[in-house]
Amino acid sequence: MASAAGREIKKAVLELGGSDPFIVMPSADFETAVSTAVKSRTINSGQSCIAAKRFLVADKVYDKFLEEFVARMSALKIGDPLDETTEIAPLAMEHILNGVHEQVQKSVAAGAKLLTGGNRIHGRGFFYEPTVLVDLPKNSPAYRDEVFGPVASVFRVRDAAEAIEIANDSTFGLGASAWTNDPAEQESFASELESGMVFINAMVASDPRLPFGGVKRSGFGRELGAHGIREFVNAKTVWIS
Repeated sequence: MASAAGREIKKAVLELGGSDPFIVMPSADFETAVSTAVKSRTINSGQSCIAAKRFLVADKVYDKFLEEFVARMSALKIGDPLDETTEIAPLAMEHILNGVHEQVQKSVAAGAKLLTGGNRIHGRGFFYEPTVLVDLPKNSPAYRDEVFGPVASVFRVRDAAEAIEIANDSTFGLGASAWTNDPAEQESFASELESGMVFINAMVASDPRLPFGGVKRSGFGRELGAHGIREFVNAKTVWIS
């Protein structure tokens, strides 16, 4: 699309993939952070460009967070998407399901540790188990690529500085969610995360009042809000003396 637009000298907006970080610091409201983490990873069964995919958790709360996160991911109800109590529905297409499973298997083969899930659910529908991976090598697909299904990659970090370093170690830069009540950390995350959108103590979401879009391989330009409207027009200067 960008090539076609470029050949015609037309403006374009590209909203591509994402591998959004979800950062949890010691000062965060723990219960809200962990419950939102599960929701953010599994919304639309993980098939969302702005779903949290990499969870960077401070060492002081890592063990507690991981225990709760794995337990809640494992307990999610899988079933018919027309049932209002269903929390994990099937993936959209078989090739997406196969791709997710391949990414998980290659990540485990590279050295990642599987804590729950890791299998497709056979039967009617393209279901995949909610999955949590830790100890991910840098060369593994779950570290480097976007996983478009209910698969979470969890990292232990020393502090905010290391969280920012790992969050930015990605070709993507769509959205980021950072959980902290420390004003200095909030400022650091807002200014230093290489992301088109940063949400502090909230899940990344699309709001028609706000510009939406990413940086790096997540695309360019903005949708929504005043900035989004201006992406689709050419400003015209008129000078009358």
